[in-house]
Amino acid sequence: MRTLSQLEDISQLPDLVLCSLNSWDLISITGEDRISFLQGQLTCDLAALTPGQQTLAAHCNPQGKVWSITRVIMLEDRVLLTQPSSVSETQLPELKKYAAFSKVEIKKETEYQIFGLAGRKSAEYIAAEVDTAATHETSRLLESGTVLIKQPSPSLRYMAIMKNDVADALLSDLQNKAEIFDDSLWNAMNIAAGVGFVEAQTTGQFIPQMLNLQALDGISFTKGCYIGQETIARAKYRGANKRAMFILTGNANNAPTPGQTVEVLLGENWKRVGIVISACQYGDQHIEMLAVLPKDTSSSATFRIKEVEDSILYCAPLPYQIPS
Repeated sequence: MRTLSQLEDISQLPDLVLCSLNSWDLISITGEDRISFLQGQLTCDLAALTPGQQTLAAHCNPQGKVWSITRVIMLEDRVLLTQPSSVSETQLPELKKYAAFSKVEIKKETEYQIFGLAGRKSAEYIAAEVDTAATHETSRLLESGTVLIKQPSPSLRYMAIMKNDVADALLSDLQNKAEIFDDSLWNAMNIAAGVGFVEAQTTGQFIPQMLNLQALDGISFTKGCYIGQETIARAKYRGANKRAMFILTGNANNAPTPGQTVEVLLGENWKRVGIVISACQYGDQHIEMLAVLPKDTSSSATFRIKEVEDSILYCAPLPYQIPS
């Protein structure tokens, strides 16, 4: 299995790549109250989703701080959530403690598998082996129960969620047709897309707008009450949020880890200014990362990771606009 360290940049990505997502959880919410229950827990509007549709969302504490950023996938008989495994140990008990008042069951999914496909021939493979129309839509539910989700740019890639028997057959075929990477590559692609997922080290620290979730259609400001809504609405309507997530790129001897401190150069001194959300390091030692910084951060500023020797970083453009 290959890793990101074997690529010097994303332009070296093979034509067809299978990404194992072994450090991600797939969580199932079933039961007749699943929609109404999650509607009161997550920042997205689940009532607006039909089977096969998906969206990003945050699950927050009563103070509006994010337990997890998750991708919500609507199926006929359940709702699936995908998120980094490291955060589930803290987040799932918080979600389950409210489930006692609703007819729902929350558990790790066992009937479906999740993996990623990437590379310039990924759409061609999906069209030939899975479903032609699925390559033209953001997400699509097939008769087999498969959901294919086209991921945010800049890289061409898809998240596949399939029933075990369907997944096993496709994965067997891909063994001989695709280059297999661990999910360090998937993490790098999320960073390039400006999509930050909370890990165990950063859970409960940020409101969703600090992670740019409003720019990624992960917050509904019209759906009604949910946990943490008051803080989130105040940040929007009163301008209470002064921080946002940025892409930083540069060089370092080692890749930073979530929760590490970002410093900015002011004159001849370094000042603590932000926190790492996620980071990756390519084979030539250049790193790319997402960090929460002040919203008024200058695009010409110079940064470093406090705990990482010889790290120098600069701002790179996000692939989307953050609403004012």
